[in-house]
Amino acid sequence: MATPSGVRSGVGFRHCQVLAIAADGYPASTTTVAYEGHTISGVKALTMNDPAPRQIVHQGDDSVFALDVLPPTEPVTGEMRVGKVNDTVDAILGDENAVTVGEATFFGIGTDKRGDENQVVMLAYRQTLDTDPSSAYFGSRRWESRLFPKAILVSRDGSFDENPEERIYTVTPQFVTKYPWGVTFAAGTEGYTRAQVLRGMTEYKPKLVAFNGDGSATTMALPTTHPAASTAKIAVWVDGTLKALTTDYTVLTTAVTFVTAPTTDANVVVFYEHE
Repeated sequence: MATPSGVRSGVGFRHCQVLAIAADGYPASTTTVAYEGHTISGVKALTMNDPAPRQIVHQGDDSVFALDVLPPTEPVTGEMRVGKVNDTVDAILGDENAVTVGEATFFGIGTDKRGDENQVVMLAYRQTLDTDPSSAYFGSRRWESRLFPKAILVSRDGSFDENPEERIYTVTPQFVTKYPWGVTFAAGTEGYTRAQVLRGMTEYKPKLVAFNGDGSATTMALPTTHPAASTAKIAVWVDGTLKALTTDYTVLTTAVTFVTAPTTDANVVVFYEHE
């Protein structure tokens, strides 16, 4: 599938991946081993509040003679409901630690870290169908995603009762001017220069991983549990510059091999699709 159809019908919520962000704004990889962040498992729903624009009613002569719109005065916000508690993810989000006491562990709730949570990259996806009758792929399974280049997730504790576990994360997407791989939005390309959330469509499940160059390693392996669906489904950036296949690197479904090793501390980001 070269170009996904722009018409689809999604359902469910399959996966959520979060990656810590380093001081330079890139995913916080530290080695030439793939950094894929952490999965928030047990996801149930991601509800987005995309506010309506302001409607400006122009009146005169005892009637309405025009209706205009202005941008909303509220940002896009969200809430994610999850059926599991994950101390490891919560520790990343808030720089808080689970403490061992004997063979038990304890994790703080309502601490003095509230309001000082870390920003993360968040990639969530669900299954969808191509429902464009004019598409050659009409009726085919596809994957719809929401990419948050920078977001703050605040874990909120649930209740103890007879109902199944449900944990809530407040999702606050930040305003950004570039993708997590460092490319700046351009009016001539994206049609905008600032956004909070990006909506994606892929043939297979999307995946974002990062590496940190060391000046000598030329081959960087993708996670063994998630090889690429095909070599055509891989895009590679180094320090925000899109690299050219063959000229700058070659690929297998399991690894990216550079012609010249990325320099020490170079930010290498790979976006790809997997089965």
